[in-house]
Amino acid sequence: MPEKLKVGIVGCGAIARIRHIPAFLKLGGKVTLQAVCDKNASLAREAAARNGVTGVYSDLAQMLAAEKLDIIDICTPPQTHAAITIGAIEAGCHVVLEKPMALSTADCDRMLAIPRRDNQKLCVIHNQLYYPPVLKARKLVADGAIGDFIGMRIFMSDPQDEMIMRKDYWVHQLPGGIIGETGPHPIYKSIAFIGPVANVKVSARRRLEHPWAPFDEFRIDLEGQRGYSSIVISYSSHRRASTIDILGTEGALHLDLLSMLLIHHRKNTKMEPLNLALTSLGNAAQIVSGVTRNAFSLLTGGEFYGHNTIIKEFVSSIENNTEPPITGEDGRETTRALEMVVTKLRQKYGIK
Repeated sequence: MPEKLKVGIVGCGAIARIRHIPAFLKLGGKVTLQAVCDKNASLAREAAARNGVTGVYSDLAQMLAAEKLDIIDICTPPQTHAAITIGAIEAGCHVVLEKPMALSTADCDRMLAIPRRDNQKLCVIHNQLYYPPVLKARKLVADGAIGDFIGMRIFMSDPQDEMIMRKDYWVHQLPGGIIGETGPHPIYKSIAFIGPVANVKVSARRRLEHPWAPFDEFRIDLEGQRGYSSIVISYSSHRRASTIDILGTEGALHLDLLSMLLIHHRKNTKMEPLNLALTSLGNAAQIVSGVTRNAFSLLTGGEFYGHNTIIKEFVSSIENNTEPPITGEDGRETTRALEMVVTKLRQKYGIK
């Protein structure tokens, strides 16, 4: 039996506790959680005690020197990603890290330029690409189920008390502020359909009182090689929402990423009452079917949120010397597009 891959977690906050560590623990036959590291030593000790980990560190260099690790999993704020990734790669480790890959394209290029062993992998967590409705939508579009792809619209709303109204939250220190934390999600989902981004337009405004954040409403238009994506991101309400609408020449798709549902709208050019009623019944049937399928998947341990799948495929890519599910080059393209958005915000509004 092959020796288990030894994993070290860097950053022991919520995303590590809720998503990353459980994903690795599910692969117990292939990996062992060897060590955890966090500058906040109490967080590291808590994570270790909760998961039976013996290696506990508050300094990354010490962990890399003391433990013979195969994989470093980076769950720290993006300001730290480049330095930690480069150090881990130079130590001979495979690396998986949270989005965004880095704060700038230049940092991504430095990360990609570090010499690696033939089988040394770098993978970025773009987890929403592995949400079931997104996977299904990508297949439907690729199969021509809605004809030729025309464009898409993404809407996201995060409750105001989650990030925007937290004065000391680290997201406000990112380039462009809070958009640097949430923005990668709609950008990488857009790129999956429209291809590499060639041009960007942005608008932003502030509705709430928070001097530490210049904006809480964003409108972003991306022009890609295969079409357009229009993105609306709101942080000023008390509602959480995440939807995608995809338009083709022969139909459309509506995705609700909270309820994990997809509705396939077929070609429809008629406005007669009977036709509209049949369309509504068809949509209702798809919703009922989707809810039933999701309930069954939940009861049988199905995967909804992407981290488990990406980390499982990442480990498989190490074992089989294949491409990781999300490559460093994929991460760089998302960072490049996000950097374009931030540049436009700075040029238009004079923010830092």
